[in-house]
Amino acid sequence: MVSLFIDARFAPTRSLIVAISCAMICGIVFGLSMPLISLRLEEMTGSGLIVGLNGAVAALSTLVMAPIVPRLMTWLPPRAIMLASFSGAAGLFVLLPVFPDVAVWFVLRFLIGCFVTVVFVLSETWINQIVSPERRAMMLGVYGTALSGGFGLGGVAFSALHAAGDMAFYLGAAIFLLGVLPVIFLNGPQATAPDSETSTFKATLNALWIAPAAILAALAFGALETLIFSMMPVYADRIGFDRQMIGYMVVAVAMGALAFQIPVGWIADKTNRRATLVWIAACAAVTPILIGFAGQNLGLLLPLLFLQAGVASGLYTVGLSLLGERFSGGAIAAANAAFIFAYGFGSLFAPPLAGQAMDSAGPQGLLWTLSAIAALYTLIVISRSLLRRSKS
Repeated sequence: MVSLFIDARFAPTRSLIVAISCAMICGIVFGLSMPLISLRLEEMTGSGLIVGLNGAVAALSTLVMAPIVPRLMTWLPPRAIMLASFSGAAGLFVLLPVFPDVAVWFVLRFLIGCFVTVVFVLSETWINQIVSPERRAMMLGVYGTALSGGFGLGGVAFSALHAAGDMAFYLGAAIFLLGVLPVIFLNGPQATAPDSETSTFKATLNALWIAPAAILAALAFGALETLIFSMMPVYADRIGFDRQMIGYMVVAVAMGALAFQIPVGWIADKTNRRATLVWIAACAAVTPILIGFAGQNLGLLLPLLFLQAGVASGLYTVGLSLLGERFSGGAIAAANAAFIFAYGFGSLFAPPLAGQAMDSAGPQGLLWTLSAIAALYTLIVISRSLLRRSKS
């Protein structure tokens, strides 16, 4: 066991552990901070609009920061950037209870989101560079599972501390600081920085044209995940469920995201990643329709929510592995920045679309929106595959 921490043969494994643990740290703070900040803003303002706009600022920070990360990697060692990001996020997070002002919280939420985006781009770039091609999707499934598990742990922490004044804010800052420990003590190869040509914003945009199926998987996932977590409780309330039933639904969604990522990644590694994306997206397009037919029947509804959240999570895992298949070395950084950017775009713009659909068509509008997003992505991947075959 000791050799894992000192033997040069395990240096890549140590770096892999660092990347995965960093994602888990961010997941824990996400699970803690999302309900914490939303409920505190609700107490401060009584405005659902303010709460929603503050959440949108977090997504906006992803759009702004992701394309900048490749350039940062050419200026500083990636491990140093990780340390600065965790330290900066911790320092800003502890300021939230110190300055209980709505305008200040918008600025702080944006800046914290920028630091967290840096961690995600670096972690995913690092993993794609380290793991072997034949294990890439499965290891990214481990990464996704750690992230989802961290989110769940953060939710548990919130449940335990939400009534304890500002203690949860200080805990969030402390958890961010824990992220520096593996970065400092687990020595291994750093993520490879891009060169001057592949670190530009143009290179990030070009990644979309080079690997649209992979990049758009992140957009689809960002939209589906955000709608499942943020709008499904609204759907449940509108069809007449009480808080206890809604809680069961949230648990089913969380368990699906945890359970599917490693098996789906393993299947993608053993078969064909592009074909796996097609089947995942097709399933994600059909399941919401079945959810509508399930109505208030929990015996049908909960397994369908488990399935929907699970297959949707596979879009991110397999899409990210396909990205590693199309890019190598430092070029992965720009591609991963495009991937994170697409995720942020999907998570920012899907909720207003679904909200409008629900206002126009009733609760089922959410299900139609989920289905339409997944179906559109399915068609894009199939058409791209047919185009590739016609050219070969």
